[in-house]
Amino acid sequence: MPLVKVSDVCEQIRGVSYSGDDAMAVPESGYLAVLRANNITDEGLSFDDLTYVPEARISAKQLVIAGDVVIAASSGSLSVVGKAAPAMQNLNMGFGAFCKVLRPNSKVDHAYFAHFFKTRSYRQKVSSLAAGANINNLRNEHLDDLPFPLPPLEDQRRIAAILDQAETIRTQRRTALSLLDSLTQSLFLDMFGDPVANPKGWPTESLTDLCHCYSGGTPSKAKREYWEGELPWFSAKDMKAEDLFDSEDHISGQVPETTTLKLLPKDTVAIVVRGMILAHTFPVCVLRIPATINQDLKALLPKQPVNSQFLAACLRSQSGFVLEKVSEAGHGTKRLDTQGLQSIRIPRPGDALEQTFATRIASIEALKATHRRALAALDALFASLQQRAFSGELTLAAPRSPAQSLEHLQQLEASIGLEALIFIAKRMPDGDLYNSLKAIYFADRHHLEHHGRQIYNETYCALPHGPVPQSAYDATRVLIGERMFSDFDDDAMRAALRRNDKKLTVLRDADFSKLSRSVVESLEWAIRYCSDMKFGQTKTASHDSAYERAPKNEAIPLQYIIDTLPPEARQRHWDL
Repeated sequence: MPLVKVSDVCEQIRGVSYSGDDAMAVPESGYLAVLRANNITDEGLSFDDLTYVPEARISAKQLVIAGDVVIAASSGSLSVVGKAAPAMQNLNMGFGAFCKVLRPNSKVDHAYFAHFFKTRSYRQKVSSLAAGANINNLRNEHLDDLPFPLPPLEDQRRIAAILDQAETIRTQRRTALSLLDSLTQSLFLDMFGDPVANPKGWPTESLTDLCHCYSGGTPSKAKREYWEGELPWFSAKDMKAEDLFDSEDHISGQVPETTTLKLLPKDTVAIVVRGMILAHTFPVCVLRIPATINQDLKALLPKQPVNSQFLAACLRSQSGFVLEKVSEAGHGTKRLDTQGLQSIRIPRPGDALEQTFATRIASIEALKATHRRALAALDALFASLQQRAFSGELTLAAPRSPAQSLEHLQQLEASIGLEALIFIAKRMPDGDLYNSLKAIYFADRHHLEHHGRQIYNETYCALPHGPVPQSAYDATRVLIGERMFSDFDDDAMRAALRRNDKKLTVLRDADFSKLSRSVVESLEWAIRYCSDMKFGQTKTASHDSAYERAPKNEAIPLQYIIDTLPPEARQRHWDL
C-alpha cells in the first residue's frame, strides 16, 4: 500500500488561545464553546464540561467542521496526548490551544482518514514522540510527518465502510450497557422513592455520618518511579461510567505503601467534589477494582454496613439537589465542600430492603457483564480489522460487501437463539442441559464452516467445563431463579421450557419459521455428533484450540473459533 505523509492529505490548524480570565463555564451572548482535551474520548467528541470564550477570539478557520479530526496535543498525561475524535457535522464551536485539528483534503476519504487516528499503532507512535518534563506535547511535525497509508479512493471508502459497520455494532453494545444503567436507577426510585423528598418516610443519615469522605492526591511528578506502574489512579476525566474498571493514568504500587495516598478497596463509591464538571453534572461511580484517586475526587468509606450500589444509586438520584450545594472557589473552580456533603441525606430503609435491592442489582450486573464480555470481543475484532486495514492486509475483493465481511459481528438474534435452544433440547436424549449447550457450540462451528456466519450471533465464554453459549446459558438460569433477566424473551422461554437441575423439559417444538434450512441442518448435525457422548467425552471434544487460547472465564474471540475451521472454509468465507 502506498505511503505518504499525513501533511500530504490534510491541513493542520492550531487551536484558540485564551486566558483563564476570558473563559466561562456557562454560555453568554458573544461567547462560543471551545473543545478541550477532556472533550476527546475513545467514543468520539463529548460536549460535556465545555469552556466558553469570546467569539472574537475564534477565527473562521478555527470553527470545527464535518470531517475534521480533533486531537489532544498537550496534556500532563501521555495516555491523553494523541487522543483523536472526528467531527461528524459542522459545529458552531472552536477548539482550544491544547488541541489541534487535522482537516483532510480531497485526496483522502474523510471516514478513512478518521479511522487511522483510532489505531493502536498511531497511539503508540504519538506516545513515543510526545515528551516533556510535566506537560507532554505533540509538535506540528510529529503529526505532519506521520506515515499514512493511501490506497485508491474507492478502496479507502470500502475500508471505511467495514470499519464504520464494526464501530456501529460496538456502539450498540455500549448503548445496551447505558440502558441497563438507567434500569438500576429506575429500580432504586421504584423501591425507595426520591431520596430528597423521601415520600416513604424512611429514616435518614447525613452522608458524612454514614461515611468517611476520603480525599485522594497526586503523587510527586518529580519521582518518575511513582508513575511507572499499573495501579489505577482515577481523576474526574475517568468518571464517565457508573462502573469503573480502569483509569487513563496509572501509578506504581509503591505509592500507597510509601505516601499518604490510600489504596481503596474494590466496590468503593467515588464522587467528584472539585472541577468545572460540577457546573452541570455530579459524577458518581463504583470502583470495580482496588485503586487510588486524585484530589478532585472523594472516596466514600462506610462507617457502618451499606451496599455500594444502593449508596451510588441514592447519590445519583440526588444529582439536582447536590448541584445546588456546589460553591465556587476564588479562581472560579466549582467545588462541593464539607458543608455540601453534610447536607446530603441517605435513606436507611433497613437491611432487608437494601439486600433485596442488592440482589436485584446483581442480576442486572450479571447481564451487564455479559454485554461487557461481548463488547471486549468486539473491541478485539475491531482492533484486528484496523491493523489489517492500515497495513494493506484487509482483502477487498469486489464481490464481497462490508456486510458479508462482518456477518459475524451482527447483533444477537435472540428470537432465533431461543428457537435453536428449544429445537436442540427437544431432541437431546433426556433433555441433557450440558450436551444441549455444547450442541449449540458445535452447531455454530458447523454453520460457520459451511455458510460463513453464526446461527444467531452467540457469544461463547471459556468456562471450566468448556465453551458455553452465554445468552442461552443465562436464559436457562432464569428458569431456576438464578437470574432475573436474559437476552432472550424470558416470558416466551418460560412458556416453552422448564429446567430441573441439569435437565431441560420442552413444552413445545421450535418455531421453524424462524429457523432456516441451513440452521436446522447444522443443529441436527450437532445433535447427532454429541447426543451419545458422556460428560467427559463432550468436555474433551469442546476443549478445542479456540477454548484453550481464550483467557479462562472470558469471552472467546470469534476469530479464535474461525481459526479452528478447515483452511478451505476460512479461505472461502473470509479470504484467510
